[in-house]
Amino acid sequence: MSKKNSKNEVAAVKLLNESTPFAIKESFNQLRTNLMYMPHDGEGCPVYAITSATEGVGKSTVSSNLAVAYAQINKKVLLIDADMRLPVQHENFGYEKNHAGLSELLSGIEKSYKELLVAPLPNLSVLPSGCLPPNPSELITSNRLYELMEKWKREYDIIFIDLPPAGVVSDPITISSLVSGYILVAMTNKSDAKHVNGVAASIEQIGAKIVGLVLNGTNLKGKASKYSYQHKYYYGARRYDK
Repeated sequence: MSKKNSKNEVAAVKLLNESTPFAIKESFNQLRTNLMYMPHDGEGCPVYAITSATEGVGKSTVSSNLAVAYAQINKKVLLIDADMRLPVQHENFGYEKNHAGLSELLSGIEKSYKELLVAPLPNLSVLPSGCLPPNPSELITSNRLYELMEKWKREYDIIFIDLPPAGVVSDPITISSLVSGYILVAMTNKSDAKHVNGVAASIEQIGAKIVGLVLNGTNLKGKASKYSYQHKYYYGARRYDK
């Protein structure tokens, strides 16, 4: 794995670390705790998909920090960058954008997935998105992903999938049978409430579960959110641009 230069090291400041403000740490700790007590169906570890209604609301950084939060309590975590159109995890963790990963695995590359993993922290493995393919929708619905997921669920304590915005492309919804639940990310003063609610309704119409809404960019001491979508959990986190 080749590291990027100091410009990209700055991006890593987005990740939870010793200098992260207490309120932000607690927001992710609360989300982690609630997920730990969330029942899930099927065998193996839980698989949570993180998506949003639109781009630019902090979906990928929320995914990264959830993975980091679990790794910090010695859980074996796999974070999959499944946004094969506009990947961001390489910026968060400092590996090269063209690092081989998910798209190559799904295209039939003759390599073990373990050869493609990035290990930025103890207990945390990141599977990059790989080179941008011409057919991401077809790849993500392939039988190969189902086969790999069955293997990963036996090897990890928890899996997070950073998906494209469900309000923009259909990819997140098409893999609903693989996930234990969805986490929607929205941003104060940027996300449209009707659009977020519409995406939530689309997910639930196919029988999938939404386990929470992360409202990014909130003032943790401010007023209640304008979002009318009623579900079990709401979380506040610092605003991030990606």
